[in-house]
Amino acid sequence: MIRGLLQRWLGYWPMHGVIQMDTSGAVPFVTATGALQHAPVFRAVTLLSNDVARVGLSVDDPTVDALLRSPNRWMSGFELRRTMTLQAALLGNSFALINRTMGGELLELMPLQIDSVSLDLTGREPVYNTRDYGALPPEQVLHLRTPGFNGLWGESPVKLCRTAITTAVAQEQAQLKAMENGGQSKLAFIHPGSMSQEARQKLSEAFMANHAGAANAGRPIVLHEGMRVERIASAIEQSGIDMARRYSVHDVSRIFGVPVSYLSEHSSQPYGSMEWLGRMYVEACLAHWFAAWEHEIAQKLLSPLARIAHDADSIQRPSLAEQMAALRTGVESGIITRNEARGWLDMDPLEGLDEPVLALNMGAGGGATNIGTDTSAQEGTPNDF
Repeated sequence: MIRGLLQRWLGYWPMHGVIQMDTSGAVPFVTATGALQHAPVFRAVTLLSNDVARVGLSVDDPTVDALLRSPNRWMSGFELRRTMTLQAALLGNSFALINRTMGGELLELMPLQIDSVSLDLTGREPVYNTRDYGALPPEQVLHLRTPGFNGLWGESPVKLCRTAITTAVAQEQAQLKAMENGGQSKLAFIHPGSMSQEARQKLSEAFMANHAGAANAGRPIVLHEGMRVERIASAIEQSGIDMARRYSVHDVSRIFGVPVSYLSEHSSQPYGSMEWLGRMYVEACLAHWFAAWEHEIAQKLLSPLARIAHDADSIQRPSLAEQMAALRTGVESGIITRNEARGWLDMDPLEGLDEPVLALNMGAGGGATNIGTDTSAQEGTPNDF
């Protein structure tokens, strides 16, 4: 009973039937949750859901802020946002019940099972039909969703792009099958004479018994009676399985918006800097999820005048060398003080570094201390930060 309650409250979705085969049994039919078994999909979805959850979320409403930090007794705010983002990224939608007191005060957010919620659009207003709580109005359901055709229900990216992901999984299975056969491609045994069906069957079974599987890799093939072996190249081998799998990683990058280098695929495309790469990741991927969370929270939980925002500086922060170069430029041009530069580096301020300075090649600066002049003429004014 306790296990059933936890599964109901925590919003677990069933994992049975993860990968189904089509009627021919030749090509895997991948479900949304089954796509997690494909390593690039797992990396992309877990990366973006963890990053969305770990980025700071500032809300100027103390009640809502406390609720988002501790939404219920079983989950932290990080776990709630991570779980709902992961579910939405795979399935297109995720839900949480907005539980209020009799007086209308916010009490808790409880995730709902994905398969227990449906949206009824036949009436004058949308209604969420739930298995555990009956019919709920939109203001009682926190609904995170991907883009959809009607704007009220998200479409699963895995379902819409199933061909690309199915192809990637099929490539993995083909490579796995090749490794099970000792890494050998298809071979043709050519006999100078004629062989009966029984002899051919025995030869095939003997070869598979002695050479199939990773444990038999490298064992020599012993032929007799003038037989020879010819290799039969497959279309996959001719095109290059490695190149095909790299292309599949790029497909996953396009589906979820995660830069391909973040999926551990070392692309030949050069990047200007870590800051540029982080900005591309935030603007092309995470910003859409930030907006989805912000607008849903603002509409369902906040008053019209309240503000909410994400702080992605921890993801966009450049390398130390890039930060130092930018801060030096700001200090020498008099835009920021040296203590302000230290603040950007999370360092405590020092006495005497609150006055702006100006490099000699920048010209006079209205009383600002010049950098590069004799230190005896600037007694008590440090030149470094």
